[in-house]
Amino acid sequence: MATFDFDGIGLNYEDHGSGTPLLILNGIFMSCASWAGFVDTFSERNRLLLLDLVDQGASDKVEFEYTQELQERAVLAFLDHLGLAKVSICGVSYGGEVAMRFAARHPDRVEKLILANTTAYTSCWLRDIGHSWERAMGTHDGHVFFATCIPIVYSPTFYETNYSWLSAREDMFVEHFTPAVYDAFARLTRSAENHDERKNLPRITAPTLVISAELDYVTPLPNQRELVAGIPGAAHVVIQDAGHAAMYEKPSEFASLVLGFVNTDAAAIAIS
Repeated sequence: MATFDFDGIGLNYEDHGSGTPLLILNGIFMSCASWAGFVDTFSERNRLLLLDLVDQGASDKVEFEYTQELQERAVLAFLDHLGLAKVSICGVSYGGEVAMRFAARHPDRVEKLILANTTAYTSCWLRDIGHSWERAMGTHDGHVFFATCIPIVYSPTFYETNYSWLSAREDMFVEHFTPAVYDAFARLTRSAENHDERKNLPRITAPTLVISAELDYVTPLPNQRELVAGIPGAAHVVIQDAGHAAMYEKPSEFASLVLGFVNTDAAAIAIS
């Protein structure tokens, strides 16, 4: 792990391997540590960059409200810190919202773009999910947080067959998540409330792959199809029998899609 200073905020990151750089932007409750199981695969041929955005993971927790514009600037500062002119970016959920925002405003800095289980705007559905999450976070209770926020991100079958693993995560929340962590989650949630990049999608020039999941109940397929339609030339893949956390439910399929897209000449493949 390493840190760099962004406007007085310490941001945590990891830098693995060498080759074509691939930057991963986390989902809202994720951190660099969430990708531990993918590090070896993603860094075998690529320079893998993991970044905890403001209020995520081991990055500093702030005491002010912000929007995703702050996260966009954090990504730009990170690339400048590493001296990277251009990278491929894979953004998941919240990280996908930041990634599309970044790609629309800094097209010269994005080689390829992968948007996984994300949406071009915060719908009424997603906004109200966020409000329920905020209320749960406000309790500072790991059991309440788990019961409110976690079931919806997995498919019913995965949830049923992996309940022991999920229960262990609930115990981890109870033991390790502090009030400061829950308050940071709430700020992150509020920062996405006014997310709406629909009018900016045509500004994205990088070859783009949208990865959806058949049983995503957080950013449902209709929203992701809108995203595909808004980005010129975007390719689209739907992972079957998986929910919003498709990278955990179908890790091999997810990794193959990401690496195949990043490391293959875009003109040589067609995905639809």
